[in-house]
Amino acid sequence: MRDSDKRCQQYYQDQFAKYLQCSTPGEALNECLHDFLDQRPSGKYSSRNRAAGLASAQFWWASETVAEADLASLALARVLHLDDVIDIDLLSHLATHNADQLRWAVRYSKLFTRRDSPLWVHLRKSCAGLQWQTFIDVCDRLIMRLEPFDQAILDAERRLKSLSLLELLSYLSVLAYFRLADARGDPAGMEWVAYERIIQRKLRTCTESDFRLSTDVLGRSLKRHLSPMLFPQRGEGAECAANLDAVSEMVVAVRELIECERSIDQFCFDSQCDYQLSSGGPVIVNRSNEGALRWQRTEQKSQLLWCYWMRRAIETFAASELAGKLIGSADNHEANQLAYIKTIRSQLYLQVVFGLGERVRLNNGAEVTLFNAMLASELTRAFFEQAYLQPYQRYLDESGEPITALGRLAFEGLLQGENRFPMTWSEQPEKIQRIRAWTVSDDHPDGDPEAAKAILQYWTSDLQTLSEQVKQPPNLPTPRLSEKLFYKIGRYSFQFPWVAGRQNSLSAAVNNLRRVEQRRSELRSETERIEHNLAHSLRQRGFHVVVGYEPRRVDAQDAGEIDLLACLAGVILLLEVKSGFIRCTPQEVWLHRTNTLRKAARQLRRKSVAVRQALQHDLGLRAALGLAAPDPLPTLHSWVVDTSIEFDGEVVDGFRIVSREVIEVALRDELHYLKALDKQGANEVATLYPEGFSASAFARIIEQSEVWKKL
Repeated sequence: MRDSDKRCQQYYQDQFAKYLQCSTPGEALNECLHDFLDQRPSGKYSSRNRAAGLASAQFWWASETVAEADLASLALARVLHLDDVIDIDLLSHLATHNADQLRWAVRYSKLFTRRDSPLWVHLRKSCAGLQWQTFIDVCDRLIMRLEPFDQAILDAERRLKSLSLLELLSYLSVLAYFRLADARGDPAGMEWVAYERIIQRKLRTCTESDFRLSTDVLGRSLKRHLSPMLFPQRGEGAECAANLDAVSEMVVAVRELIECERSIDQFCFDSQCDYQLSSGGPVIVNRSNEGALRWQRTEQKSQLLWCYWMRRAIETFAASELAGKLIGSADNHEANQLAYIKTIRSQLYLQVVFGLGERVRLNNGAEVTLFNAMLASELTRAFFEQAYLQPYQRYLDESGEPITALGRLAFEGLLQGENRFPMTWSEQPEKIQRIRAWTVSDDHPDGDPEAAKAILQYWTSDLQTLSEQVKQPPNLPTPRLSEKLFYKIGRYSFQFPWVAGRQNSLSAAVNNLRRVEQRRSELRSETERIEHNLAHSLRQRGFHVVVGYEPRRVDAQDAGEIDLLACLAGVILLLEVKSGFIRCTPQEVWLHRTNTLRKAARQLRRKSVAVRQALQHDLGLRAALGLAAPDPLPTLHSWVVDTSIEFDGEVVDGFRIVSREVIEVALRDELHYLKALDKQGANEVATLYPEGFSASAFARIIEQSEVWKKL
């Protein structure tokens, strides 16, 4: 062990001994494991140092203590991510005496997917008994299901090896149109994920020549690989047909592979997922449908909240000067009006829930006006929907042949002097000029070229930069296919109508800023703005609010800064605010639960104690909360306020998780906005407070999830 490993080992053993003074062994180990999962000790220690230190601690040999620690599997999973930090003898001991916990650690860490890992090889060889053999056989079967699809993808890639990145994108664009009706244009659907995976695989093998595009190179490529499909001539097109078949086969194989990977994710991260060995039957089974119901409820909540923000935006738009004006041409007015309403919705949502300001600065230094950036996205979507997707659907209905409909769309575009190919391209100055028209204001009656350039940067993914990034471990977060509007190859900016015309601009904006650009310098100020916005909403309801209170240490433990304290009529709210991104996979949701929310619940446990102490002794705090000296201590409600919706209403480690959006609905008493846009009686005003607003009623509504009682 290195010295830094030994210092971490000593830290965990000392922490365990300290917690043991006032807790049971299992509780003491749990607290110690919390420290590890929270990346303590802090300082210049790597994740490997901490994992090695934890794995060498003596408490792992106390089987009963480990069995009583709820976090043992989670902590061991982090250790198993590394092949060389846990002693083989300890691994064998855990396999014998804490088998269930070790098996869950194997699942959480996906150790079995690293088939050449010495840890997995050891477990396969040494673990005896029916339970271990069943588990290992199930793991093997899950991995074996991937093999034929892996092979099919490799075979297709060999057949397509000569294609450049641009040429592969040409074939994918044609196929994407073929699948628009089946996939319903769903950016979170399997089809989109498959295209994204194929593009990323190609980017890993791209060379400099893939990004050296000139007018001649672009013209030759399109003439050879795209035109023969759209404008077929006798005796031509055999090469294109063969390539299109190969790309189609690869899409099918990638889709099946992703389906198998999702089964593995269910096995690894769903606590209700069990396993079995049966001839010809599934190897994983659900003990209950709880997981499926959670996803369904989350989707229903998300859809209703989308309607909520749209209703608020419609109300704002109706009161604005734009409501009575023609926006663009008469033919495009209705689509443009809807784009403006959606932009208002996005701005409201991003500012209230995620704390964004009027302008957003990116890591590359580009600064963009939030409203203009979202308007550009919505107008782009409206344009591609009207000019590409709707005509294509009409032509498809008439001909019944996707390739015929695509050819007609492209030909009609040529007659009008427009590019209506399955993908479009232009150089940066031309693209900026088009966007400039969307930045018209009193200060810039002809549009603002600098603002247009910033918007283009904001919504652009440079595929050469992305290619270099995906080749380098560790992989940093990259934008998903549906999260950008423009794709830069060389000096050209490409757009795919089947992406731009169906993009969820709101999710894309959140994930560009919070997942891809997660190290932006503005992130801290946005988080503070979330807290102050919430404080303002609470004050409007009569609460006395304190933001950023720092209590004195209790029992030598620093509780840390308290995000919000709010007090009204015998009720005090202790709120821990957490903001992140919009999650799309079970693993992302599981990581949020086991990292962010677990840590937030632990922080609330410490802070609840510190607040109760402070309310007794800190007269300044009592005064700020509107509590007179003789007043009795109010009832304390401690919540994690999360910008996500996945765990809204659930209890994590004893503390309630509540969505920031749900708090918004409850504080504003806007249950009548939480309905489908086409629902009858949607304009009828319902109230959550038939007897008038009160702090106790608000707390009850949140803790009993009354906002969703009709869900």
